[in-house]
Amino acid sequence: MTTPEPSCDPHGACITCGDIAEHMRVLEIDAGRELALCAADESGQHSTVEIGLVTSLQPGDTVLVHAGVALTVLE
Repeated sequence: MTTPEPSCDPHGACITCGDIAEHMRVLEIDAGRELALCAADESGQHSTVEIGLVTSLQPGDTVLVHAGVALTVLE
């Protein structure tokens, strides 16, 4: 019996959770809880995002968010 090879989603979604990374603009920061209120660039929908992995974040910054976690600040 052969085991099928894992494959990546051709549409760019994460093979673990199916989520995609998206650019979001930081609206407000709650530094004490390491959370930010962000807006999606394309839809404008607001989401709460964990920001513990990024430093020196300011309102107005754009972050790359995957599965509700800001991974990096974009320039």
